[in-house]
Amino acid sequence: MKKIARCALCIFIIGCSGGRALGDGKFFVVEKVPPDISYQRGFILFHEDSETLILQSKYEFSQSEAIDSLGWVVPVPSVPEIASVDADVAWTSFYKASWHTQPEVTRISGFISPITVILFFCCVGFLLVLLAEYPFLNTIRSSKAAWQRRFWINLLIIFIAFILMISTRTRFKASFNIEVEIVKAQRAGIYDVKVIRSQSAEAISGWLTENGFGFNDDDADLFKDYVHRGWCFVVAKVEPAPEIEEQKIVAEDMVAPLILKFETEKAVYPLALTSTIGAETEILLYTFSEDKLSCGERLTLRYAGNKKSTYFILGLLSSAEPEISDILTELPKVMYLCKFKKKLTPEEMKTDLEFEFAQDNEPYREKKIVW
Repeated sequence: MKKIARCALCIFIIGCSGGRALGDGKFFVVEKVPPDISYQRGFILFHEDSETLILQSKYEFSQSEAIDSLGWVVPVPSVPEIASVDADVAWTSFYKASWHTQPEVTRISGFISPITVILFFCCVGFLLVLLAEYPFLNTIRSSKAAWQRRFWINLLIIFIAFILMISTRTRFKASFNIEVEIVKAQRAGIYDVKVIRSQSAEAISGWLTENGFGFNDDDADLFKDYVHRGWCFVVAKVEPAPEIEEQKIVAEDMVAPLILKFETEKAVYPLALTSTIGAETEILLYTFSEDKLSCGERLTLRYAGNKKSTYFILGLLSSAEPEISDILTELPKVMYLCKFKKKLTPEEMKTDLEFEFAQDNEPYREKKIVW
């Protein structure tokens, strides 16, 4: 079991050794430098004041020490239902969403490539004519200076056309504190999960410390804010069974996601704890809701349109362990899918993402002009 856990952690680290970890996508290594979170992605299903958050992260671990376990702390506004799913199943769902929300690309190399090929061979042909003409300059009464000018201009055009032709071709190939309440304790896939809450941020910090989770002063300040708002904390540690295959733990460098269903007045994505790592993090979110969602300018909208929600998440949620009650039957068959993506600085992640319904339901697809 340790061998599998170590493999998972060396790729994904939010890490904790001997179990020190923290984050809404932030993990720590005991008495060592925390890993970098280079990328986070998730599905948000928001319907009738209920949110299902499917959260997955990729981590870069710069140290060679062995890791015994991985831990994760996610703040949520109410006590959630909890599940997980195999990493390879999650990969399929995110792949489908990515495929259907690709930008509308105008590839100018598609137009330039045939033109450059024609231009190149025409110029080569003209060059041959010039070379054949050279011995007869006196006969055709043409000056040598004029011939040289045409020769060098033609060579320059051939060179430019050759460079364009090559570049376009390449592109195509291309024990706990008494003040802390453990609301829920359960297994969810590869995770051993506890949901805790308290009226004291110090009590939360003490519980996490006693259970091997590490944090810094900035994290402790954020605990106070979450406690003040009445949020609870999902604390999950990776403890896979020995027989679990590696691809069910990690797929494409992404560890099996957490699935959390909780009551909330707004769709939210807990992000603030990630800011204390001090590194840029790329955030990719797909949201499903009755109408188009917006988070202002904090993330860039890449796609918006009506889609059959079950097409993207049926395989993922139907494979959840344990089952999440009636989630698929509660959702409308057609929902508004939005794709948001942006690389955020620590300063931009100091507060959680909150989504509002947009002022319009106009569909949108990002447009790109690429070589």
